[in-house]
Amino acid sequence: MDELDLLREEIINSKTFCFYPFTQLSSNPSGHLKPCCNYVGPMYHPDNRIINIMTGDNFSSAWNSPHLVELRSQLHNGDIPSACRRCIRDGEVSMRQRSVDDYKDNRKTLALVSESIKNNYHADHYPSYLELKPSNLCNLKCVMCNSYDSSQIAKELGELADKFGGIKISSGRFIEISSTPGITEGNTVFKDVEQPEWSDNVDIWEGFVKLAPGLEVLSFAGGEPTIMPFVLKALQYVVDNDYAKNITVFLSSNFTNLNKHFLELMGKFKKFELIASIDGFDKVNDYSRYPSKWRQVSRNYIEAKSYMKHSNVKIMMNITVGSLNIVNLDSLLYFIEDQAKCYPYFTEWPYNINLILFPLEQQISMLPQQVKDLASQRLTTYLETSQVIKRFPGLDAKIHLLLNELQHPNDSTLFKVFKQRINTLDAHREINIGDYIPDLADAFN
Repeated sequence: MDELDLLREEIINSKTFCFYPFTQLSSNPSGHLKPCCNYVGPMYHPDNRIINIMTGDNFSSAWNSPHLVELRSQLHNGDIPSACRRCIRDGEVSMRQRSVDDYKDNRKTLALVSESIKNNYHADHYPSYLELKPSNLCNLKCVMCNSYDSSQIAKELGELADKFGGIKISSGRFIEISSTPGITEGNTVFKDVEQPEWSDNVDIWEGFVKLAPGLEVLSFAGGEPTIMPFVLKALQYVVDNDYAKNITVFLSSNFTNLNKHFLELMGKFKKFELIASIDGFDKVNDYSRYPSKWRQVSRNYIEAKSYMKHSNVKIMMNITVGSLNIVNLDSLLYFIEDQAKCYPYFTEWPYNINLILFPLEQQISMLPQQVKDLASQRLTTYLETSQVIKRFPGLDAKIHLLLNELQHPNDSTLFKVFKQRINTLDAHREINIGDYIPDLADAFN
């Protein structure tokens, strides 16, 4: 065994090592630069300033910042930073494990990791993976989402503050009506929560152009990337400059807005994985990702799937599971089962499942026991009958993750907070959760 073989074995046996801090940078709509989208919270400069595009940082200043250098050391040496707790929770189906599976046999990447370790965790190479959320521009107000990731939620929070005189929010989400005028988060009062725009930042675009020749992966999320000018500009740039043939793209979309030009770009890349952010079937979708319409979303999904006739195109559904969709999740999974029978056929996992971490009150463990029992029963039946589960080894672990989470005790106080929030939002939007998700009507009324 040579030096890289030994490093590979060490990484495979590690419970903490992650390739992402050695290979990629991630940005969110607020301009924070981080090692990946699962990283909880921002990175900091030594003087405790947040590493942020809006305050003058860029890909270069973040890449070998003391914070990221220390993170590489921690994950290599078996430490578990609290910011990585999502992956520790998710275990063998975590993004950390995905990074190991993706890169453990890549000698080039192993060599770059080895060089960085010898260089006190400073990386002399450029990131080959960019994961970008250029803005919070979006056309939906998903119940689990927040003002940082949705311009429509930011707008609605302003409407709620005007309507009730004042509201309290947490992490960009409405919590309750307040006697303090404006929008209050902690001890801070805002007039509005509109997010600053960084997608037209010249320094960031020049940084992207500098990295483009060596990029292996481009990932876009939102907001809604298909309506963001930066995303289409970046995709067109790498196509026009003949870099696309070396690049794999991951792009998450709510599938409310897919145009022909965008779909036809997919065939230009080494691989293009179009990720459908869909959380529910029929009216569950319409409620949880308000005000999208299942008729349009499902039609776009089926049209996009037809592009899988190109061997480099993959369509995958990414399902964010929380208290609103868990009890009817099996209906969405059976919809995917039906699609799996139709050409073009899936050759990889047709869906992925993520558990909500925030807000706490929307985690599936917070539901009343009778609702959790019904969800467990339906998921167990799906697990036993699914042809997709039989065809794709390892996918069953995602269902078991849900079943295990449903065994955790609930917190009735947290669920009460969520009920009050839902009832206020419903009144403002002039809808009723019981009309969309009957199985939850008793729990929420």
